[in-house]
Amino acid sequence: MSSPTEVYLVNIRLKEGDHAAFLEIYNRFNKRLYHFVRKFVADSHIVDDILHDAFLNLWNARHRIKENYPIESYLFRITRNLVFKHLRSQLRSAEAMIELAYFEEKKNVQDTVYHTVVDREYKKIYELAVDRLPPQRKKIFIMSREEGLSHKEIAQFLGISSNTVKEHMSLAMKTIKDYITKDHGVVLSVLFYFLF
Repeated sequence: MSSPTEVYLVNIRLKEGDHAAFLEIYNRFNKRLYHFVRKFVADSHIVDDILHDAFLNLWNARHRIKENYPIESYLFRITRNLVFKHLRSQLRSAEAMIELAYFEEKKNVQDTVYHTVVDREYKKIYELAVDRLPPQRKKIFIMSREEGLSHKEIAQFLGISSNTVKEHMSLAMKTIKDYITKDHGVVLSVLFYFLF
């Protein structure tokens, strides 16, 4: 296929849709093209896909082949373009992954900062609400909710009945809930209800 006459004849046959001419071209250039692509692409499955596409593109564009132009030049140009397309795609994927990782990290930092600020605000509102309680009620509430003591343990410690502790806790919860609802919105009062 290297003499001008052979190039001319194979090109004419391929241009006319001769499958045997296409097979001759495939058998002659497949291995060379494979090694060419392997210089740029490590994954053998992708190399096979690129070669498949290169020969398919040659077949689909056969009507544009010039009779005296070496088919090898067509094939290498088609293959080179497919390799570049694959490498650009890989680069875009890598850039997209880096960008995604960057935005995820940035979002995580922003979320952490936001939640830290929100947590501080909730804590401040909670502390203001607890500070509004009468001294004995505040003491009972803190012993129950922050120190984790049972009503019975609080009653024994303070020398009062469990029912009195229960009454103080009920009034404390109502006072805190009313304060949060009135001064800080319904959403926080619902949140407080579920948290405490």
